[in-house]
Amino acid sequence: MIAQAPVHAMRVCAARRCAARAAVLLVFAATAPARAASPELAEYERFAQSASGAQLLAVAREALCVAAARCDSLSLVAPDWPAAPRPLFVTLAHGSRTRACLGRDEPRGTLTESVRELASEALSGDRRRPPVRAEELDSLRVLVAFAGDERAIADPYQVNPMREGLRIATERGTVAFLPGEARTVSWALGEARRIGVLGRLDDARFSRFDAVVLSGPAVLDTIVPVRAPGPPSRPVIKTHP
Repeated sequence: MIAQAPVHAMRVCAARRCAARAAVLLVFAATAPARAASPELAEYERFAQSASGAQLLAVAREALCVAAARCDSLSLVAPDWPAAPRPLFVTLAHGSRTRACLGRDEPRGTLTESVRELASEALSGDRRRPPVRAEELDSLRVLVAFAGDERAIADPYQVNPMREGLRIATERGTVAFLPGEARTVSWALGEARRIGVLGRLDDARFSRFDAVVLSGPAVLDTIVPVRAPGPPSRPVIKTHP
C-alpha cells in the first residue's frame, strides 16, 4: 500500500466525520499509470504527458525542500489547472509503502498554490504516521494525483480495481483506492476495515472513479557550475545537504 491520507482542510480526520469537508483517505501505487478514461480528466491526461506535468512535480519537490528547511524560498511555478479543478492529492512513498499522504476534495487557489500547500503539509500532516524527516526525502518518491468524478455503485465488487478507483464512504470517514493499487476488491475492503473506516458493508457508500497520477523522485540532484581558476570549469553534481 502506498498512500493513506484522511484529509479535512489539510488536517487528518479519518476517525470521525468532518462537517465541512469529508475526510478522504487516498491509497494508491507509486507505479500507477497516468491514464484516465473519464472525459473530465482528458485535459489532465494531456497535462501529465506534457512538460507541464514535469513542472508540477518540480513545484511539489521545491515545496517539500522548503518545508524540510533544505531550501530557502519558493520560486517555481507550474501552468494552472488545465480544466476545472479536480480533487488533488500529494503522497510521499518509499518503494511500495506510504510514508505520508494528504489531499483536498475541493482545492483552493491556483494549481501551483494547491500543490505547494499539500506538499508542505505532507511532511507532518498525516497524523497516523510519524513526521517525515528531512533526510528521508532522498529515498522517497512524490506523487500528485487528480481524481475524476465519482460514479455511485451498489456493490463494490462491480469495480475492476486494476482499471478503476474505488471510494468507500462511511460515518467514520472515507477511503479511496486509485486504479492499480488494490489487486482485488476484497483486499481493498480489508484495508478499509484495518484503518477503521469500514464496518458493515450495508453502512457504506461505494463509488468508482478514474484518476491521473504523476510520479517522480522527491529530491532531484541539481547541476551547478563550479568556477575555478584556470581552464574552463566543468559542471558537477551537487546533492542537497
